[in-house]
Amino acid sequence: MEEQPDIRLPEDAGPHASSNIEWWYAFTFLNSSRGSRYALMTSFFQVGESACSKGHYLIYTLIDLDNKKQKNQSRIDNKLKRNMMFLYLPFYLLLHPFDTTMWRLYKSLIAGRIPRPHGLLRKAVIKQNPLRLMYGKNSMTFEKEKEDFHLLLSEDGITADLHFQPRKPHALIGTDGKPDDLYYYSFTQNKVSGKLHTHKGIESVSGEGWFDHQWGKDYSLVKGTGWNWFGLQLDDGRELLLNEMRSNDGETSSQMANVIEKDGTVRFTRNISFHPLKYWKSVKTNARYPIAWQITIPEFNIEIQTVPFFSNQEMLVLGPLQGIWEGAVSLTGKERLSNGAVNHLTGEGFMELVGYAFSS
Repeated sequence: MEEQPDIRLPEDAGPHASSNIEWWYAFTFLNSSRGSRYALMTSFFQVGESACSKGHYLIYTLIDLDNKKQKNQSRIDNKLKRNMMFLYLPFYLLLHPFDTTMWRLYKSLIAGRIPRPHGLLRKAVIKQNPLRLMYGKNSMTFEKEKEDFHLLLSEDGITADLHFQPRKPHALIGTDGKPDDLYYYSFTQNKVSGKLHTHKGIESVSGEGWFDHQWGKDYSLVKGTGWNWFGLQLDDGRELLLNEMRSNDGETSSQMANVIEKDGTVRFTRNISFHPLKYWKSVKTNARYPIAWQITIPEFNIEIQTVPFFSNQEMLVLGPLQGIWEGAVSLTGKERLSNGAVNHLTGEGFMELVGYAFSS
């Protein structure tokens, strides 16, 4: 009898009470009716050890690719603020008693202050049937019995009102949906359309997008573990989801490469190497990020190079991470086919570098 996958949709699209961390993540590249080009990323987090203690955190960035500027948002609700004060920060500080930056954050939260540039989510609610994540004025709403969703982000004079429609089936990352400690599925190619309201006015936008959902029991962030993650959309209609975990001393592990084919099938391997080519140092966190990479997947005869659209795409986040590099990259490369021919690869996507500001 064929074994059933652990992930089933639409049942697993919503929150999981047994998980202590869960997030719904999306990015998109957008072309506007005025000829402008943007990239946008958001992640809706739910964090807590029990069903009644779940707190919520929202981050997003709007990137003006033409002018090489970004606008970031970081919002936390009162439940997660309490979790940080009475559980996560005390645990972290037991392991890292000399982290003066986190002691300052801890004292600030105890005093009732959320340090800038972070802000408070007045209310965060997750509803089911259909699934709706409502974090303040921001929401991710899934259409009933469909995999489409509506994304609304509205903070500090910027509003993104977007519709995501998957173009291929969901991909179980690692082929079984649990490549490491977390459950993980993605819709790696979506048609995106909607409106963007900035200081430039209201623009109609359209483009391609990506969606991830991960959940499970994990304490790696509290312990100081980060990762190097790439979600890359190739111009030939395939996607690459690449990742490696990274300890606080720079050691890497759990490398993985997922090739999502045009029909949605997934090819998976652990045989992948990551080599940084260029670094950028943040003046805000003092973190030194590897922002350009050469990545080789020998089993699939693929070699690519990624470069950022611009260097400073750091996002400040609340907690021990302090900052992450979360931004738009382009790629070039080659794939040697079974007949000996070479297929030249191009594309773009997002890179996420986590953990570099821990001890900066």
